[in-house]
Amino acid sequence: MCISTNGLMLADYAAELAAVGVHHLTITINCIDPAIGAQIYPWVYYQHQRLRGREAAARLIHNQLLGLEAAVTVGMLVKVNTVLIPGVNEQHIEQVAQAVRQRGALMHNIMPLISAAEHGTFFGLNGQRGPTAEELAAARAISSQYLPQMTHCQQCRADAVGTLAGCGQDEATPPPSGYKLAVASNGETLIQTHFGHAKRFEIYRFDPQQRQFIFLETRQVAQYCAGQQSCPDDESDKQLIIEAVADCQTVLCARMGITPWRALEQLGVTPNVDFAFQPIVAALHSIAAKLASQTSTENADEVCHY
Repeated sequence: MCISTNGLMLADYAAELAAVGVHHLTITINCIDPAIGAQIYPWVYYQHQRLRGREAAARLIHNQLLGLEAAVTVGMLVKVNTVLIPGVNEQHIEQVAQAVRQRGALMHNIMPLISAAEHGTFFGLNGQRGPTAEELAAARAISSQYLPQMTHCQQCRADAVGTLAGCGQDEATPPPSGYKLAVASNGETLIQTHFGHAKRFEIYRFDPQQRQFIFLETRQVAQYCAGQQSCPDDESDKQLIIEAVADCQTVLCARMGITPWRALEQLGVTPNVDFAFQPIVAALHSIAAKLASQTSTENADEVCHY
């Protein structure tokens, strides 16, 4: 379950959101300097008062960063969106990336301003241009020094249909040879084990001929965390469990902390909590179907409306 927010009231509700099952969060943070924020936000309505100018921007930025910290503290995986506005915040991207990285953000999605007048936005009606492809690439390159980038965003609107992987691609890309997948498990049939609580990993290999996953082996690991009150800060234990799945392309689990998530990504392993509390068999079938479709040289046939 995921939620997108501007972060104004996030700190007040982060714990409650986590308690009802929100795992992923997106916060739109366009700046951390009130002087820049005053050029972006005409007003902020907070605690029954309409704030304007620098005061409004300062309140919003303070609350956004506080909310980001609160969300990370309760275990959410947080992505930050930043709308790139030429002449306003394009020279400010590095400071934003640094600030959100320090507070635990997992990923940065720098999005181009939608500035066409027909959309009826404030900037569009006032002649503000959107960034060029070169400006967008430069901003992402700067941010990538601090955070992984989400570059496949298609700026979906509320009426979008389809999946990110299937949109905007003319040809499918086959999966890596010998694609392997690990499932964190303590013997359950559901994906309900936290990465740090796992005592073993079930390893599967994708067979392109049979178009399904084949069970390979079970790898026993030393559980390094038994709950919030008994998680020793032992980096060597964490490293051992990470190394146990380093040769896999994907790891399925119910939850995962930010530190091992980033460590796995650096090794080229993709953590996946999208199938939390679903049957392992169903998750493997769903992923196998996607991989099988990628082996085809035919054009993708997903329908996407943007």
